[in-house]
Amino acid sequence: MGLSDRRVIFKTGRYSRAITLPSKLKVGREASLAADRLILIDPRGEIPEEELLEFLETHIEPYLWTWLKRRQSNDE
Repeated sequence: MGLSDRRVIFKTGRYSRAITLPSKLKVGREASLAADRLILIDPRGEIPEEELLEFLETHIEPYLWTWLKRRQSNDE
């Protein structure tokens, strides 16, 4: 299955920021990613970044906002 982890974001230059990938992940020479509120990363770079972005926008983002609103209303 997957894993969950919390990582520190660190500056790598004047404008860039980076995170380290967990050592338990199998990584390739490059990683592809898609990002908005969440970052979706293919650490092996097997999925083209355009396809990851489409997947993020059509299958994850709409449900994220629904889940987040429901969670916030339950906390009140």
